[in-house]
Amino acid sequence: MKKLSITLTIILASTFIVNAQSDTLKSRDGDWGFALNLTGLISNISLGNVTDGNNNNAILAKHHLTDDKVLRLGFGIKSVSNKWLLEDSISLGSGNRALQTIDSTESRIDFSVSVGYEKHLGSTRRLDPFIGGELMIGRIGGTKIDASTDITDVTGTEKIQDITQIDGGFNFGLNFIAGFNYFFSERISIGAEMSLGYLYTSNGGDYSHTRNVTPVNGAEINDFVSSKNSSSSKGFAVNSTAGLMLAFFF
Repeated sequence: MKKLSITLTIILASTFIVNAQSDTLKSRDGDWGFALNLTGLISNISLGNVTDGNNNNAILAKHHLTDDKVLRLGFGIKSVSNKWLLEDSISLGSGNRALQTIDSTESRIDFSVSVGYEKHLGSTRRLDPFIGGELMIGRIGGTKIDASTDITDVTGTEKIQDITQIDGGFNFGLNFIAGFNYFFSERISIGAEMSLGYLYTSNGGDYSHTRNVTPVNGAEINDFVSSKNSSSSKGFAVNSTAGLMLAFFF
């Protein structure tokens, strides 16, 4: 009889623990999740990435260190690689007609990383308010523009090579975050967060332009120009996701 009582006690305790664990729809200890930005009205809702300090698309991941302590990790990157080709008929000073072909490329890479911490409050089944902080560091890539121009007439082809290089910059920010999640299904939530933070941005620096001209006849001409052009900004700002953020955990 004593053994039966112990067995029943263990079964009841186990049932209580399972029910207690399942009595929430929230994400919990050990879970990983990703946040997506929701835009549009009810009839035109679309999903997209969150943005970083460079206003580029970013990935925001969250990892539960415990039920109520969450690590935030963000990474954003933007690679610009543009190419243009233009062909047109032009008139030369000699009176000849010529075909001008301009082949140009532009390249730049921006990236950012962020790390943050959230403390989750409350003990309801669905509502999940939190506060936290986040540090962001970003790099604004330097720009390189390479343009190759061919001017062809009856006498031959004149070649012009232009290379422009512009320094990039960097930024960093420190944000205080407050928000909430509402779990409408197991480990899937919709919510909002607002941040008050400081952002410093420095952009630009050295500027250079190199031109190499190879005429049909005569000596090659080389020209180089350099200068400095930079700017910086700093200040506090309030940002909000306007209550449209979807998060899912696994």
